[in-house]
Amino acid sequence: MTRAVNIDRRRGPAAILRYGLGVLAVTAATIIQHLGDIHFAVTPSFVCAVMVSGWFGGMGPGLLTTALSILALKYYFVPPTGTFAIDTAYIPSITLFSLVALFVTWLTSRERKGAMSLVHAHDQLDLKIHELEKSNESLQAEIAARTRAEEEIRESERRYSEVQMELVHANRVATMGQLSASIAHEVNQPIGATLNNASAALRWLSKEPADLEKARQALNRIVANGNRVSEVIGRMRALFQKAPLRKEEMDINGAILEVIALTRGEVVKNEISVQSHLVEGLPLIQGDRVQLQQVILNLIINAVEALSAVSEGSRELVITTGKGEPDGVLVVVRDSGPGLSSPCLERIFEAFYTTKPGGLGMGLSICRSIIEAHGGRLWATAAQPQGATFQFTLPAQSNQAA
Repeated sequence: MTRAVNIDRRRGPAAILRYGLGVLAVTAATIIQHLGDIHFAVTPSFVCAVMVSGWFGGMGPGLLTTALSILALKYYFVPPTGTFAIDTAYIPSITLFSLVALFVTWLTSRERKGAMSLVHAHDQLDLKIHELEKSNESLQAEIAARTRAEEEIRESERRYSEVQMELVHANRVATMGQLSASIAHEVNQPIGATLNNASAALRWLSKEPADLEKARQALNRIVANGNRVSEVIGRMRALFQKAPLRKEEMDINGAILEVIALTRGEVVKNEISVQSHLVEGLPLIQGDRVQLQQVILNLIINAVEALSAVSEGSRELVITTGKGEPDGVLVVVRDSGPGLSSPCLERIFEAFYTTKPGGLGMGLSICRSIIEAHGGRLWATAAQPQGATFQFTLPAQSNQAA
């Protein structure tokens, strides 16, 4: 609607109206000249007619008005009147009027053209402003929609992170539940030793004279067993605790040794030979100790379960560490169990895929997500001559900082 109005404004009145205005202006000037009894020497009405016609009609109607004004002046006011014959004495006056009329026509036409250009520029400016307002409204709506989408994405990521943390914790608790008998054995053994050493210390102190040296040795063993129980409980508490991701400087070999100690009872119960080849001097890594120990614990428990099904041959579990490529650490957990088929290797890290009759299929999927969150990689291969090998890499602390 606005654009149509602006176009009509630029076009102005129709041609017939503009030229008709010139004719009416000359007629009005002639009537005013007669009514006022104005002589030829004074012709303001005709000059005004030319000016009005040139302003409202443009150059064409202005020239027409000029020509008609000259004819009207000659016929009605320049002697001899009533004829178009020109007395040579009046030629300079008519020529002067013609020049003035032409100049006025040119001037008013030029002014009209400038005014029309301004109107056109104003209309174009209005149109651009209208378009910019619409574009601005669209842009504001798009920004608002994008802001809402970003907020929804952040909220979804936050909820996903919370659900993932809950799932990681649930998997850790379930894994620890599988070790309940072994953990009880790890705790009961030093407690029993503590009681025996306490009884021995009392006997040494009851002798006459008291054997203080042997009593001191028994008390030292009590302290050592108490520290052992404290360490086991501390490791259990850390694994059971639900805490946000906390990356810290850590030694991967120390974390592996703690998990091996925690699973010792399960390993002994299933008559498994555990070998650890941990390379010294590995670079420190930046990671969440509890989550990385959860990965190691899952891999060891899976290997123990696989080895428990072996009825013939040796049951061996080998845990190796070394330098990863290009920098970082490499952890390898290899067992001599039944191994994994090629289809299983392709899907072993998929969520809800499991080879265990009562498994949920979430353990290895969670392990891979933990390793990838630390900037590493987890994969599985078939071991030779039998068994399965799980390996993961973690970047060194300097690489993660970079």
